[in-house]
Amino acid sequence: MKFALFLLGSWTEQETSAQSRIFGEMMEQVEYAEEVGFDSIWIAEHHSSRYGICPSLMPLLSHIAARTKKIRLGAGVSVLPFHNPIFLAEESAMLDVLSNGRLDFGVGRGSADYEYGNFHIDFDTRDVRTQEALDIILGLWTQSDFSYDGEFYQVRDLTIAPSPLQQPHPPVYLAVSRTAASVDVAVERDLPILTSFSMPEVDNLGLLSLYEERCAAAGKDLSIQAMPYFRFVYLDEDEEAAREYPRQSLTWVRDLGGYRRTITHGDEINVDLDHWRSIRTVEPATYESELETTAYFGTPDQCVEKITRLRDDYGIGYFGASMSFGSMEHSRVMRSMELFAREVMPRFQ
Repeated sequence: MKFALFLLGSWTEQETSAQSRIFGEMMEQVEYAEEVGFDSIWIAEHHSSRYGICPSLMPLLSHIAARTKKIRLGAGVSVLPFHNPIFLAEESAMLDVLSNGRLDFGVGRGSADYEYGNFHIDFDTRDVRTQEALDIILGLWTQSDFSYDGEFYQVRDLTIAPSPLQQPHPPVYLAVSRTAASVDVAVERDLPILTSFSMPEVDNLGLLSLYEERCAAAGKDLSIQAMPYFRFVYLDEDEEAAREYPRQSLTWVRDLGGYRRTITHGDEINVDLDHWRSIRTVEPATYESELETTAYFGTPDQCVEKITRLRDDYGIGYFGASMSFGSMEHSRVMRSMELFAREVMPRFQ
C-alpha cells in the first residue's frame, strides 16, 4: 500500500496576509509528509477561489521540489483548457528535470463555470480543448519537430527543451467525473484515473468499477491498484473529537462548493456564505451523512478498518488523505498526520 497527502490551501480568513501563512503551513506539511514516509503529495489548481489558492501548479511544485528529496510531486490536476499547451509542456518537463524525475502529471478539464467565464473560454468546448492540449503535451514530451493541427491549438515543427527526465514521459493521470464518457476517454488513452475526495464513496467506487469493466471490455489490463484514491481524513485518539472537530471546516468546503456551482463569472472570494445558505433552494447533505459517505474521521484503528476494506474488497493499493481543508488548525493537521504515519501506515507495510 502506498500513501499520498493532498493539499488544498484553503483560505477562510478575510485578511490577504493569511495567504502567506497558508503556503508556509503547506510547506511544513509537505516536509513532514516526506519525513514520515508518504509516497507523494498532490495539489489542486483553482482560480479566484478560497477553496484553494493555488492557481498555477508548476511553480508551487518546483518550490516543493527544492525543499524535498524523494517524495513524488502530484499535479492534481492541471486544468488543461486554461493553459497554453506548449508552455505547460515546457514547464512540466523542466519540473521533472529539476525534481530528478518526481512529477506525476494529473490533468483534467475542470468543472467550475465561473473559471471558464473569467478566462472567456466557452464551457462547452472544454472536452475538445482538454484532449487537444493533452495530445500536444504528450507529443512535445516524446517527439522532435512535432506538429499538430487541432480545432483550438496548432503546433508546427516544434521541439522543446528540456525534455522530461522520466521516459517515455512522466506518469499521466486523468481526472474523471460522474459520467461514463470521462472514464471511456481514460481507457481509450490507457491512462489511470483520479477521482474526487469530495464525492461520496459509493460514487467513486462506482467509477472505479466502471473503469475496470471498460478496461476488460477493451482487452486492457489497467489496474486500479496504482491509482491514488483520496478521502477527507482527520484522526484523533478520541472518536468523538475526531468526528466533531472538522464539522465547521467540512461544512464550509461543501457549502462553498455549492455556491461555486451557481456562478458563471467573477469569484466566490467575497461571497456572504451565511446569506447564501439562507436563500439556497437545495438543501445539501447533512454533516452526519457525510461522516458515513465521504469522510474518514475517527480513530486510527477505524481508519485502518476503512483502508483495509478498500484494499481487500476493491483492490485499492494507493490511499490519499486530504487532511488540511477549510479552517483546520495547522497544529491539529500535523497531529493527525503524525497519528496516520505512526498508527495507520505501518499496518500496511
